[in-house]
Amino acid sequence: MKKFIFLAGLGIGFVIGSRAGRGPYESLERTARQVAEDPEVQRRAAQARDTATRVAHDTAETVKDKAPGVAAGVQEKVSSAAGAAKDRVTGEAKNEKNLAEKSADSATSGGDAEVGEDKPLGS
Repeated sequence: MKKFIFLAGLGIGFVIGSRAGRGPYESLERTARQVAEDPEVQRRAAQARDTATRVAHDTAETVKDKAPGVAAGVQEKVSSAAGAAKDRVTGEAKNEKNLAEKSADSATSGGDAEVGEDKPLGS
């Protein structure tokens, strides 16, 4: 198939780029018609068409059979990820609340950072 595409491109390039006149174009056209009308080429083209149709049908059936299972698996993973994210957000909110409470407690208790009239700054 790749060879055919290459030859077709080569032929098109030849026709477009040819300055030799109508003769080479007509010769190429005649050869292309002979190839297209060849029973072997037609048989192989029909075989390729049938194979492509069969593969497309088989692929569609496989996707149809496996889609519900894949969808259920994706739904389960998304649900699990959403639950984990919710737990993480809830845990972070609790941690922030605990930190705020500890900060408020240390501010009222004095701590080492307290400076008063009876304490020098350099101690």
